[in-house]
Amino acid sequence: MPVTLYWKREGLNRELVEALETLAEEYPLLEGEGSPQLHLTSGARAGSVEVRRADDAVTVRYGTLADALRGIGCALAGAVPEAGGIVEASPFTMLGIMLDCSRNAVMTVAHLRRWLRRLALLGYNMVMLYTEDTYKIDGEPFFGLLRGAYSREELAEIDAYAARLGIEMIGCIQTLGHLEQILKWPAYAAVRDTERELLVGEPKTYDLIRKMISTYAHCFRSRRIHVGMDETHTLGRGRYLDRHGHRSGFEILNEHLARVIEICEEAGLRPMMWSDMFFRLASGRGMDFDPDSAIPEQVKQAIPQGVELVYWDYYHDDEDFYLKMLERHRQLGREPIMASGVWTWLRLWHGRGDTERNAGACIRACKKAGVKEIFFTLWGDDGGYCEYDSSLAGLAFAAAQCYGEDERRLRERYAAVCGADYEETCLGSKIEDHSLGGRVGREAYMPACMILWDDPLLGIHWLSMKARHGGYWEKAWEHFQEVAQSLEPHRYTEEPVDLAHASALARFLLAKIDCRQRLEAAYESQDMVGLEALAADIPGIMDLADELAASFRRQWLRRNKPFGLEVMQTRLAGQRARYAELERALRAVVSGESERIAELDEGLSIPKGALSGLWIWGVYSRLATSSSIL
Repeated sequence: MPVTLYWKREGLNRELVEALETLAEEYPLLEGEGSPQLHLTSGARAGSVEVRRADDAVTVRYGTLADALRGIGCALAGAVPEAGGIVEASPFTMLGIMLDCSRNAVMTVAHLRRWLRRLALLGYNMVMLYTEDTYKIDGEPFFGLLRGAYSREELAEIDAYAARLGIEMIGCIQTLGHLEQILKWPAYAAVRDTERELLVGEPKTYDLIRKMISTYAHCFRSRRIHVGMDETHTLGRGRYLDRHGHRSGFEILNEHLARVIEICEEAGLRPMMWSDMFFRLASGRGMDFDPDSAIPEQVKQAIPQGVELVYWDYYHDDEDFYLKMLERHRQLGREPIMASGVWTWLRLWHGRGDTERNAGACIRACKKAGVKEIFFTLWGDDGGYCEYDSSLAGLAFAAAQCYGEDERRLRERYAAVCGADYEETCLGSKIEDHSLGGRVGREAYMPACMILWDDPLLGIHWLSMKARHGGYWEKAWEHFQEVAQSLEPHRYTEEPVDLAHASALARFLLAKIDCRQRLEAAYESQDMVGLEALAADIPGIMDLADELAASFRRQWLRRNKPFGLEVMQTRLAGQRARYAELERALRAVVSGESERIAELDEGLSIPKGALSGLWIWGVYSRLATSSSIL
């Protein structure tokens, strides 16, 4: 429980009073006499905060408003020793997050308010909502249609609330690629180059982009905007190629970028963009950040001025790699903004290990390199199915690394700010432990969603891992049995982090592994008793699927708008239906109605040397079936 603090408005500036009143909506910050009395005083250097306790008072000496609120978070945690107090410092002028609101999960305004309060007390001062099409645009009825798009009024409300907490909301959109959700509509045929990318040079393209940028220019008070432009791998290879013939990707990208910068300047905004395509286009190996690629000098000179470059990298745990890439960005004549990651994509729960290894190395490198602006992305690739509230533990870790907070104070702060035990929250992260509790090496890097989406009859992921890593599934069974047992005491804990959902996940994944092990053993030996016993147990697995579907719905609607939930419900209903089909197939074999199960026969007949070629990265559409998903 957080410590109750008392404060008086005399001597405080307006922004501090507003921040305290806003935080008091949730936390015990009471105006008036009382003990301990909270004193706030400026004078520390920007990026630093001192928290000291004496008698019946706690004094927070701060540099910026974000530092002050981080200091208040420390005071609420009751983590201030009598002797010496606590002194923290961050070298970053911008410490932010980017929340993916485009992969089905669009957080409600009410839940965003909750997140903003927590982020402020952790020391964050910037938030981006990554919105490809999930924001409404005047005169564009198909933009964000049935996707939970934020209205202009909602965006303005979020911005105003964040401002009261000293948090800058920066628009984060796409102005070239990653726009398949709008380009699928016939209304946008005129601006479509490929399935995912806008048609460069088409006047109607820039009319649409002008509307996009104008929306955020009016709804957010920040004069910065992120215009995206990453991963445009088929740039200029669709209708653009038909119109203009083949042109250098650098030329097309720079031509388009110049137009977008011009539109931003008209709106009074300063743009930033992802930097990966400049490096990928120069790579002979098609790598986003190829350390050996050389960007030609004439290309460097041709990159339009007036745009900041964001170096995104979530995949390296080597400080030297980050240092080299940061220097390569500086060679482009710009000071890079760093985007690291708190792992939520292709994850059912916050990936603690990935976050601590990779973001930790990135933060250390950025400190060494003197980077001033950093933010942490929370992506939702393949459906936004992570329990995102679990990622606040990762954000607390990242902020602690930036400010130099030790592990004990991190846990105390997290408990006070987020209302949960840090290690208990991270129990769910064991679901995402690629080492299976230390049983396998990191080369068996597989997110748990691949087990979840694997079809019980086809077994695409099952067969691949069985061939690639001997004994993998026996070790996986042991691991998930341990995880399920560790989560059993939290089987009914739904708030503030849905550990009951983590428990349902672990138990269903364990049941899937157990079912397939028994299925293969009994089927290959034609053990009819074993097949009949398995058929009798499948209704229990279907009950676990029902429980998991219910917990997915619960944690989704607690946090998100309802749009996008239909995707999860369809997938999980499909899992249940496939287990029902497996039960029917087993009973047909046991009764003598059928001699074989075709799906199993084909999978088991694949030559062992070819099985490793089944490996497919963990997206649902490639694991649930080998057929087309229409």
